[in-house]
Amino acid sequence: MAEAFPALCFRDDLPGSCPCTVALRDATLVIHGDDGPVATWRYDALRYEPTGDERAWLLVAPAAGGPPAPGPVTALVARDPALLSAPAERVGETDRSTITGLAAGRHALARRHWRSLALFAAAAALALAGGWWAVTSLAPEVAAELMPVETERQLGSALATAFLVDKAPVPAGPAVAAVEGIVARLAAAADTGGTTFTVHVVDDPQVNALALPGGQIVVFSGLLGEAGSAEEVAGVLAHEIQHVLRRHAIKRLVQQFGSAAVIGAATGGGHLGRLAGRGGELVQLSYGRDQESEADREGIALLHRAGLPPESMTTFFERLRRMAPDGLPELLATHPDTGRRIEEARRMAAALPRADRVPLAIDWDEVRASLGPR
Repeated sequence: MAEAFPALCFRDDLPGSCPCTVALRDATLVIHGDDGPVATWRYDALRYEPTGDERAWLLVAPAAGGPPAPGPVTALVARDPALLSAPAERVGETDRSTITGLAAGRHALARRHWRSLALFAAAAALALAGGWWAVTSLAPEVAAELMPVETERQLGSALATAFLVDKAPVPAGPAVAAVEGIVARLAAAADTGGTTFTVHVVDDPQVNALALPGGQIVVFSGLLGEAGSAEEVAGVLAHEIQHVLRRHAIKRLVQQFGSAAVIGAATGGGHLGRLAGRGGELVQLSYGRDQESEADREGIALLHRAGLPPESMTTFFERLRRMAPDGLPELLATHPDTGRRIEEARRMAAALPRADRVPLAIDWDEVRASLGPR
């Protein structure tokens, strides 16, 4: 086949996606499956949209309002340069701009990644060569921006391992499945920028949850036991997810331990043991007021996009305040200015436009019962 490229096809006769190969003809795309051609689409009857992680993939599907394309294929996605360049000369001006813009965006994205990695490597080299004074003068925000997502993920994984070494995991079952399902629902509605989330549910009476760098989320069973619904837990986790995506966790570590220690740990420079050895302090480190406000604001917006009640974040905080008049639970103790933030979050939730809500399909009584007596 001339001008052939790989893609993933979505078909109405198969679940999910499947590999396919597309041949570019003068005026058509010929889509081949394992058993030969399965569909032929005309360029002038298609639509082209950026999609996927960091908008680096191209979705191709029959144009909205047009006649349905013949064959079982309903859409395809690809990122091969052939698809980005060859159709551009055969489609209208609007679609051509979409395709060529996507190709240019991918090149810019690659340049940003390499520049970020190069800058971060230079900072790490300074730290490890004894020029730590130059690195530690960087603001936490700059240090966080310089750290590539993959490096942050590796650091977060190592810190999670060290932090959880003396924690008893909750065994697989309703509680773990519920938390994983909630995080998946929220992550699907978030602009993750390539970050993936790993959930750890630990058997601990603390009413708490925390976010470590790179998408590591730790949830204590005490929080699940006190929550009145899955939606209340979603409110807490939306807040923690935004701490990760806004890179607050990295900034917090830099502020507490210094840029040299964090960069050295992330690059294998021997600082990881010292940093991880103080992992217990991670629970007690408080975010700044601006960071908490940002996590509240973006967390509430994330709940709204995910089709969950945006007021559920404040509902749980208010429940905890009523239950502990003589002493704040851990979750509130490490989140300062609780009263003011609850009022502000309530106003933000009320200001959002009304939207259809899809409840979480989780039996919360079963989840709480699976944790045993409290």
